[in-house]
Amino acid sequence: MPLRQILTAAGTCLVVTGFFYLFGLGPTTYERTFDQNLAHFPLAASRAQRDPGLRDIFLRKTEAAFDRGGWRAANGALMMSMVTDVETFADDEHINAISRSTMAVLLKLRDNPAACKQFLLVGAETDELPDAKAEIEQSWHADLAAAEDGFSRRMSGVKWATPSDSQILNVERYLRRAPVATLTQAEIEAEAKYPDGDAELICSARIKKAALSPRDAAYPQRVMMSNTGNIDIAAALRKLCRENKDATACS
Repeated sequence: MPLRQILTAAGTCLVVTGFFYLFGLGPTTYERTFDQNLAHFPLAASRAQRDPGLRDIFLRKTEAAFDRGGWRAANGALMMSMVTDVETFADDEHINAISRSTMAVLLKLRDNPAACKQFLLVGAETDELPDAKAEIEQSWHADLAAAEDGFSRRMSGVKWATPSDSQILNVERYLRRAPVATLTQAEIEAEAKYPDGDAELICSARIKKAALSPRDAAYPQRVMMSNTGNIDIAAALRKLCRENKDATACS
């Protein structure tokens, strides 16, 4: 090919590439550095390397959160995606272990409603919520074990479809009549205002809903885990910061 044609072709390629970047059709800075940043979360990174579809889910969810709430929101979105897109595939034993460890955290934080609400809405990163440090660490271990099992089952072909709104509603109705105590009207209304509901009422309602026997817990817990993906973590973080100015969620 003559040199002029080569240069013309190269120039056309650069123009097209520039057009895509100019109009936002090329990869964003976030996307170009995604794998480098994901490496700080080895478990998620290793899963993303083995499952390109899961990597795309992580990228889409964390970039959306980052655009609205920065790195704290992006990190939270990644953890939520690990729950909704990996851990929900785990077997009943691992799901029940999550239920028990979550209950231990909630009981520890019951006397600190603001911290309890934060844990329920956006989770906890390392060294956040020191009042329940040991319990949160145990909860992390349960989550990691479920993630290992859930990923293996997902890769082996086990299916778990995101529950429909009607399925979520049915589980919510069932959990509101949990064995320990039925939710009060005030607790139901507080939950309906999520994330604007009263922290103490939200925490007490969640403790009641978590009080199921292991035999009964796996399916409703799995549905509740799936439903966490509907939380707008950036909006939740902003709300928590307005309610509690020195909250770790504000950092």
